[in-house]
Amino acid sequence: MKPPVRPVHRRPFGALLLAAVACGGAAAPAPTISMPPADHGGGPDAGWLLAIAPAPITTTGHVATLPTDLVFVLVAEADPATPGLALGLGDQLRLTLPPAFARNPAVPISADTDGNVVLTKGWPQGAVRLAGQYQIGWDDAGHSLTVTAVADVPATGANAPGIKVLHLRGDTFINPTAGDYPVQIDHVRSGGVAARWRGTASIVERPPAARLAPSNFHLPPGTGANFQQAAPGQVLPHRLGLLLWADGVPLEGVGVAARDLQRFPTYTGGLLVADTSGDRVLDPAVDRVVGGIIGSAPAGASGQAATSPRGADGAPLLSGQAVRDPGFPRGGGAPVPGLLVIEFRLGSAPGAYQPTFELIGGNRVQFTLRAAPPTE
Repeated sequence: MKPPVRPVHRRPFGALLLAAVACGGAAAPAPTISMPPADHGGGPDAGWLLAIAPAPITTTGHVATLPTDLVFVLVAEADPATPGLALGLGDQLRLTLPPAFARNPAVPISADTDGNVVLTKGWPQGAVRLAGQYQIGWDDAGHSLTVTAVADVPATGANAPGIKVLHLRGDTFINPTAGDYPVQIDHVRSGGVAARWRGTASIVERPPAARLAPSNFHLPPGTGANFQQAAPGQVLPHRLGLLLWADGVPLEGVGVAARDLQRFPTYTGGLLVADTSGDRVLDPAVDRVVGGIIGSAPAGASGQAATSPRGADGAPLLSGQAVRDPGFPRGGGAPVPGLLVIEFRLGSAPGAYQPTFELIGGNRVQFTLRAAPPTE
């Protein structure tokens, strides 16, 4: 028997701030679960929490009557030092949705491509390769998508740190009306359920007024900007990336400006400013402040800074001007709408730097960046 659906009139977007947890940043606050490495046996009664969030590449994946684009978090700790899941030959992950999520007949299920589903390592654009490792299927009777391992899928080597997220995409389903809907994922092994996750997909009536999500489109495919490490005082080798939206469309022309603690005392690490004047000079007194950065650093640290990189003309690189890395087969070398890239300089003290980026009226995303003295 399928679990009942509990519709609601509307759910605030604050309850959905899990996208960063799913994809390489950490929303604040964020639930976590602890998963044993690789083989997570112990039976389905463990009832792992399944965190569900709109995917970080869109702001409408959880909006009623629009195409479903959701991420399902199997291992909530995005730090690559924490192992993800491994699959053995023949193992299967079964994603069961309520029938209210309608299959889109115009989009076939493709067994050998990742157009419907992709498994990821816990950060945006960090796919666990499908080819030669797993196939996608559809069980109409159970209203379930299946991911079946056609070979051992270890949590090591090119797959490291392992499977952490299942991303449902590609217009495969259409969202139901606004409400809360139960979802279940089973890890099936040798005909039995080895582990089970249960969670709630919250569908809203309209896109949030403001949203940001971590992105790595500006980096070579598979590279993640979160959890970087460098020596104290150094600029991190990879720029941070955020996709910005306002009222359901990409938010363009935003960069990082100096803090203004009198007007925005919370934003100790700088301001996110939209260049409304069009002069590519970010002036919070003239342009529109759309968000900011909440700094967090080790005790006694100084010199840490988040800034907009400068282009060849010396002007800041604003959201919508950064390009997708040429290594991406689709859209490589083209500007990414709403993509803001940020340089981050670590401070003088070793330890974790955790800047939190926020859009006013929207959500927050936190990065964890570590300063450590170089080893001999």
